[in-house]
Amino acid sequence: MAAEMTPAEALAPAITLLGVGAAAALGSRLLKLSPIVGYLIAGVAIGPYMLGGAVGFEFDEATTHLLAELGVVFLLFDIGMHVSMRELRESRSDLIGLAPSHLVVCSAIFSLILGLAGVEWPIAIAVGISLGLSSTAVVSGVLSERSLNSCPLGRSATHVLIFQDIVAIFLLIFAANLAGDPATLPLTMAIAGVSALIAFAAAMLAGKFLIGPVLRTLAKARNAEAFTAFTLVLVLGAAVATATAGLSLTLGAFLAGLTVSGTAYRHQIQMETGPFRALLLSFFFISVGLGLDLPQLFANLPLVLAAAFAILALKTIGGFAAARLNKWSVPGATQLAFLMAQGSEFTLVVLSMAAIAAGLPPLIETVLVAAVAVSLALAPSWAGLGLRIARKLAARQTESGATSAETSSERPVVVFGMTAAGRLAADALRDHEIPHVALDIDPDRFLAAVADGYQVSFGDAANLKLIDAIGANDARAAVIGAPRYDVSRDITQTIQRRFPDMERFVTVDTANDVARFRALGMRAHLCAAEPKGIEMAADMLAHLGVDEADVSDWISNQRDRFEVKAVDDDPRESEAA
Repeated sequence: MAAEMTPAEALAPAITLLGVGAAAALGSRLLKLSPIVGYLIAGVAIGPYMLGGAVGFEFDEATTHLLAELGVVFLLFDIGMHVSMRELRESRSDLIGLAPSHLVVCSAIFSLILGLAGVEWPIAIAVGISLGLSSTAVVSGVLSERSLNSCPLGRSATHVLIFQDIVAIFLLIFAANLAGDPATLPLTMAIAGVSALIAFAAAMLAGKFLIGPVLRTLAKARNAEAFTAFTLVLVLGAAVATATAGLSLTLGAFLAGLTVSGTAYRHQIQMETGPFRALLLSFFFISVGLGLDLPQLFANLPLVLAAAFAILALKTIGGFAAARLNKWSVPGATQLAFLMAQGSEFTLVVLSMAAIAAGLPPLIETVLVAAVAVSLALAPSWAGLGLRIARKLAARQTESGATSAETSSERPVVVFGMTAAGRLAADALRDHEIPHVALDIDPDRFLAAVADGYQVSFGDAANLKLIDAIGANDARAAVIGAPRYDVSRDITQTIQRRFPDMERFVTVDTANDVARFRALGMRAHLCAAEPKGIEMAADMLAHLGVDEADVSDWISNQRDRFEVKAVDDDPRESEAA
């Protein structure tokens, strides 16, 4: 069949997806919808039961599936670029605590329900684990839309997704072998585990001894086309290599990202791959809409909607329990649970596998596929609901006096005002395990920070009694995230008398303000680069004795995150829900 295709017929699916993707992005912006929802609706609209059927157009399933899978491949490559070995070390509490807890709790709920419904236990476990996974594409999109990538919530969510993507690789192997001899399954899984470890080691060695030198050579050649070509070869070649080894395309893409995460060229590579990722991810969501069986969906609509809301509700409950077990605050656990509650693209893959399809009753399979797709469509709105609930919970805790910052026996740093600069300073302190407490008097900023996972107390920086109350009367330094010159001027003498060795750091927008705040004895920095407050944070870390190389590495990581957000803010992805 494929050999008889004309070039025009072969290109038709890609051209159609491009046009529909552009229209969906524009329509989402005009209607103020999440682009994810727009792509899903567009897929349904051009599917075989609507416009596609009306005009007699059929998509080549293999081409459409490949384009969709490439979207996930480039997404995993991008995630890999942001997971340096240092970040893996820093995220160990998430990778060995929160992520396994979240997956175990959620998977157990669904596996138990399916098993009690009469599904054979091996099939129930495989499908249950797949339902316990969250969508990397959706969650990453929501985090970017809401500018949450660098806050504790965004970073922990990303760590959970990385863990789940690795688990998904072995889940696919497990599910594929359910139709074979059960006695060989442990050996197959062991071989897959060893292969994954070998692939990881090979990626680390390649990054150090091969990829770095090649990128340096290409940079010296000043040939943009060659640089782009090599980037594409790296992503796709690594994906094909791991798939050929019996693992998955996504593992190879993730490892390819790891190989360049420690090089000086990752910024350029992010810029090169950003458009490919955005475009191909839109294809993924459109393909989900295309795959919906509308007659079956409408014939079982009440059951599908009930299943979709059950997935969202049960995963929210399970995610909340897992976060609380890992000592998250109630508002932070709430927002994380709602954010991670949707189904996963891997669930759709698992449900389409022959061994799984043969072991599930047809009605359950049809309902689950449709319910997962509906949960993906509802995910941005569900995450927004979680944000609103989290802020209300934070407000209620504030009224009852239950919300407070964690204290430490060590001399802390105090952060006044959780503005963008204040948050960046808090991130810097957390990343370097420096004790700190944070205060904010602005209700909206305070509630947003608590909901996003920061430990903050509600109060005014000008109230010196509050400093004593939160245990910060022996502070090593103070960061003024929300500078107020009149307040700083009025309390400077008191601060210098009570805390003679406490440096005060501030970021301001004009040279005149720099001069005024420095005249008060403060270390004032002019905001001249993004992310806002990066100069102040670097100076603060240096003053606190952090090694210069570690400071440089941290600054580079923060700029990476900011630049990726800038790439994401294009017409296809940037409309905030």
